[in-house]
Order: sequence, then structure tokens, then C-alpha cells
Amino acid sequence: MTRLYLVSCAQTVLDGEGVFQGSADHRLSLEGINHVKLLSAHLQGETIDAFYSSPWDGAFQTASLLAARHRRGVIRIRDLQEMDYGKWTGRTAVEVKETAPEEFITWQFEPHQHRMPGGETVWEVQHRIVGALENILTVEKGDGVCVVSHPISIKAALCHFMGDDLSLIWFTPNQGSTSLNIIDLEHDQVQVVESGSLKHVGEDTAD
Repeated sequence: MTRLYLVSCAQTVLDGEGVFQGSADHRLSLEGINHVKLLSAHLQGETIDAFYSSPWDGAFQTASLLAARHRRGVIRIRDLQEMDYGKWTGRTAVEVKETAPEEFITWQFEPHQHRMPGGETVWEVQHRIVGALENILTVEKGDGVCVVSHPISIKAALCHFMGDDLSLIWFTPNQGSTSLNIIDLEHDQVQVVESGSLKHVGEDTAD
């Protein structure tokens, strides 16, 4: 059996501003760093043999802090990055709602029908992150592996593992700072053990 620890990037300094973040250098906030330390302590008894992350700095920093306790390095993989928001990158939800209300409504209520202007669809996000995860799981078969990515990408991956249509992506568990998802894979069997868990920061979350 392979156990996948799929972790959402810790809070960055821009998360509180409601910005559609791109691939620019985003530092972890002090709260985000504290959340990683709590998750690291939570996972200290787990056998995790490999760590991978999105190439974005916040995700890499999150993975590096987790990997340090296990004395491992971190491998960055491009296809683990967050959704490409195209022309929405760097803008707030309020700004987009005012300037592109129809597109914003589609994004809110029919995300599977929406393409970010100059960016990706959620289907494209799902295709690349699932492909990346499958490659990782092939290499790390039979081991514990931790992967740090981002909320939309993780939600798209969860839809795949749960067998849900992407129209239900907003109904998957929230992926806040250092949210933990645990997925067991053995042969063709997939079991989502935990999803969107924040127990390590003292929050009760439903799986």
C-alpha cells in the first residue's frame, strides 16, 4: 500500500487579501509558518519517505519545513502548481466581480464550464496534477509520500480520487493553510482516509 499525504500550501502573505495568486515569489506568513510547524509535529510519527512540492516558493517552503523533521529533501514538480488564473492573476475577487461579472458568476456556480481568461480550466488542472501524482506514486510505490500543492489543484485531484464530477469541485472539503488529505492506494483500490483536516491546528473539520 502507498499512503499519499496531500497537503495544501501554508498561508502566504497575500492569502488574506483575496488575491488570485500567480507564480510570483509569495512568502509564507508568520501564521502559515506556525501552521507548518504544527503539522510537522502531527506527522512526526508517520513514515514518510519522499517529499514533493509545487515549484511555487510558498509550497516549496511548506514542504521543506515538513521534510526537515524526516531528514529528507524536496523535489519540485511543475505540474503540481496552482491553477493558472491568466488575466485574473494578481487581482482580487472584488475587482474581477466588478469588471467581469458574468465570468465571475460562471466561476462561482459552474466552475467546470469556466476558462480563466488566458489561463486554465479546472479540467486542465485536474489532468496535469493527477498525471503528476500518478507518476510520483509509481516511483514511490509502497512508501509514504508527502505532496504539497494548492487549493484548486488539490480539490481537482480529490474529485478524481473520490470519483466525483468536476462540477462538484466546490463541494470538496476546504483546503485552507496546511489542510491535510490522506489517501491510501493499493492496486486499483483508493481510500480517502482524511480530507481537508485541520486537526493539527486545533480545528474540527469533517472528512
